[in-house]
This record gives sequence, C-alpha cells and structure tokens, in this order.
Amino acid sequence: MSEAVELAVSQPVAAEFDARFAAARDRLVRVAGSLVGGAEAEDVVHDAYLAARRRLPQLRDADALEAWLTAITVNVAFTRHRRRRRLRDLLPRLHRQQAQQRAGRDLALRQLVETLPPRERTVLVLHYGHGYRLQEIADLLDLTHTNVRTIIARTRKRLFVAWREEDR
Repeated sequence: MSEAVELAVSQPVAAEFDARFAAARDRLVRVAGSLVGGAEAEDVVHDAYLAARRRLPQLRDADALEAWLTAITVNVAFTRHRRRRRLRDLLPRLHRQQAQQRAGRDLALRQLVETLPPRERTVLVLHYGHGYRLQEIADLLDLTHTNVRTIIARTRKRLFVAWREEDR
C-alpha cells in the first residue's frame, strides 16, 4: 500500500480518534490532576494524546479506547513522577560536586586577591566585596574617580589572567 493510500485510510480513523479523545479529555485531565497535580495535568494529557496517537495502530478493541487512553495517561504521569524523583535524587549530588568545585575556585581566587598590593586589594574588596561605588571609594582613599576606575580595571584584568592560568 502506498503512503498516500495509508494516509487516506488512516485519516478517518485519526479523525474519529481525535473526536473520541476530545470527549474523554476532561476525565483524563481529572485523572492526571489527581496523580501529578493540577498544574501539570494538561501537560500529562497532551503527552498522553501524542503517545496514543503514535500507538493508535496498537489499539485492538476500539470500544476500549477510553480505558486505553486512561492507562496511557496514568503511565505518562508515573513516568513524570519517576523522572522528577530521579532529578530530585540527582540534584543534591550535583550541588555537592559544584559546591566543592566552587569552593576550590573561590579559595584560589581569594588567594590571588590576597597577593595583590594593598591599595589594589583595598579598592577591589571595597567595590566587589562591600558594594561601595567608585566615587565613594575615591572619597575614602583620597583618590580620583578616574584613578579608582583604572585601578579596578587593571586589577580585574590581572586577576582574570592569573585565575585562568591557575585553572589550567
């Protein structure tokens, strides 16, 4: 059978499926809502529709369509639960790994900052560590705004190069 003939044969079946799915949709949303919550129920039903549409040739008894759709909806909801549980179990491990990596990098950056000359370190810490504006730092240290801006720019550039070399 050619592809065009298959499409012509399957279009009435697909149209009937869509109509029957639309009739069962509200009940499927309620079932999904009871399993995954109202916020995700629409997504679950949509995923169930797509899965059922793909597997429509597997349906043996057209009279059992609603039960079949309900089973698919329940399976999609459980799959979503399993995926969420896997992610929830995986996230703490990922967070610990990232925190350990970050701690090592933060320590390296802190050590680099501590090696800076006192004036550069003071300007950098006041600006990035304590949130002072450049003009406030200039007033505190009896420098010009331009001088503070230049110190910050040069120090940032030097720190970035040194930090990148440490990462290698």
